[in-house]
Amino acid sequence: GYEYLNFMASLYVKDKAEVKKLIEEAELICGLNGRLKDKIGTYSKGMLRRLLVARSLMIRPKLAILDEPTAGLDVIHSQYVRRIIKDYAKRNNVTMIISSHNMLEVEYLCDRVALIHEGRIILEGSPSELKNKFSASNLEEVFSKVVKLA
Repeated sequence: GYEYLNFMASLYVKDKAEVKKLIEEAELICGLNGRLKDKIGTYSKGMLRRLLVARSLMIRPKLAILDEPTAGLDVIHSQYVRRIIKDYAKRNNVTMIISSHNMLEVEYLCDRVALIHEGRIILEGSPSELKNKFSASNLEEVFSKVVKLA
């Protein structure tokens, strides 16, 4: 984990002190403190995903694009990754674009949503706007109703 973060950080900054700061930032984000020196091959899928999210965020981007950040993870690691994303976005004023098939996750994480069906945006707005517009209790219901209308 550490070697990977060191390599990735050195792609963004050349100064060794700055590289160290980025790695420390990633370490705080992913929470893998005791396991960061371990080889990535020994990581569980959840640990690996936490490391990858931390790698994306350690450079403090203004915009982060995350594709299916919790796909295939167990409940505990999914919650942890969602918490990382939500807390980091608020604390650092970062815009996150998240693609996910998990509408409940999208509803929890996102302030604005674009629903995509067959490669086209079919609806957009805040989760509460969309739920109110379609008298739905969650975004899964909204998506189902909109797709049936299309």
